[in-house]
Formats: sequence, structure tokens, C-alpha cells
Amino acid sequence: MKRIKYLLFVLCITSFCNIYGQETKMPMDSVAKMEQEAMERAAVKKKVETAERKEAKAQKEKEKAEKERKKLKNLEGSIASKEKSISNDERKVIKLEEKLFNGERKGTLSPVDIKKIKDKTQKLKLNMEKDKGKLQKLRKKL
Repeated sequence: MKRIKYLLFVLCITSFCNIYGQETKMPMDSVAKMEQEAMERAAVKKKVETAERKEAKAQKEKEKAEKERKKLKNLEGSIASKEKSISNDERKVIKLEEKLFNGERKGTLSPVDIKKIKDKTQKLKLNMEKDKGKLQKLRKKL
């Protein structure tokens, strides 16, 4: 009987120790797991943030390239417009000079008309010079 009581006592103590030992190990394991999960989440978060930054940087560069492409396109359009303006002014000057020459030759123009035509040609030539200067600046930008 003493042996049975002794065995029961030892069995209770060992089972109590096992239960107590398991209880302390479980929280340690769960704390370790929680810490590990937190570290993994932080690592994933960091990777996501770096990926987002890289994506934002790539997007910014893409927008910058698109802006540069639009600027170039506008610049080429401006150059074409100035060249067209200059050629139109040249044609107008030629027409006015022909009109002046023919009018003076035939004697159909009054002195006031002659002055008006000369003023128009002078103004057109001045505008052509300004446009040529602007055209040179635009070509330098290109």
C-alpha cells in the first residue's frame, strides 16, 4: 500500500511538472512565433514599400519622358508654324512689290497708295526678321 501511495505521489508530481512545463513552453513558443511573424510582416512590408518606391520612380521617369516627348512635339510644331509664317510673309511682300511696280509703271497708284504699300512691305519685312530670330531660338532649343 505504501508503494502504491508512493507511486501515485510520484506520478502526480511528474504529471504536475509536465503540465507546468508545457504551460510555460507554450507561451514561450507562441511569443517566439508572434515575434517571428512580426519580423516576417515587417520584412514583407519593407519589400512592398521598396517595390512601391521603385514603381513610383519608374512612373515618374515615364511621365518625365512623356512630358519631354510632348515638349519636343510642341517645339517642332512651333518651328513649322514659324517657317510657314515666314514663307507667307515673303509671298505677301512679293505680291505687294509686284503691285507697287505695276501700279507705278501704269501710273494707276496715287502717292498715298504707294506710301501705304511701302509701309505694309516694310512692316511685313520687320515681322519676317522677328520671326527668323524666333525661329533660330526655337531651333537652338531643339
